[in-house]
Amino acid sequence: MRRLTLLLAVVALCSVGSLDAGVLTYTITPNAGQFTYDFTLTNTGDTGGTLFDLFLSLPTDIANIDTTSVGTPIGWGDPTGGLLFFGSDTSPSTSFIEWAADFSGSYDVGIGNSLGGFSFNSSVDIGQPVTFALNGSTDFTTAQEVSSVPEPATLLPLLSVLLVSFLRRPSGGLVVR
Repeated sequence: MRRLTLLLAVVALCSVGSLDAGVLTYTITPNAGQFTYDFTLTNTGDTGGTLFDLFLSLPTDIANIDTTSVGTPIGWGDPTGGLLFFGSDTSPSTSFIEWAADFSGSYDVGIGNSLGGFSFNSSVDIGQPVTFALNGSTDFTTAQEVSSVPEPATLLPLLSVLLVSFLRRPSGGLVVR
């Protein structure tokens, strides 16, 4: 038990040290032959102020992104205000999407707060790394994938293997030592 507590403490300290001006997490969900990427931006406070601009650098051609369905949080490039840009990035094999909050400051992400609703669909799994910069900075950080939701076609075989493994245990269940 002591080792587990120590290990958790070390992991927590290491992750705190790696925080930048904000944290960007995302999930990937297979959806009708496409992949939906959903992002949540968290303001850790390291910038000393609000977050009002999110720039994603994506390791895929812009032709793979459905730019007609880019998701925008309220006030970040939607009809209520803000700006939305996208296109090819530093080479034809990379692209970018940039969201900016409206200029009033009403939709900025305050210190300690999070904002979801940044999303896009891609015809391919774009791979790694997805990097981002905040508030016009040129310092990029890697976004953190928090989970992937398997397609139903791959979920069923996985569940079958787990069920067979569970049933094959000598006691018909989990062995606790």
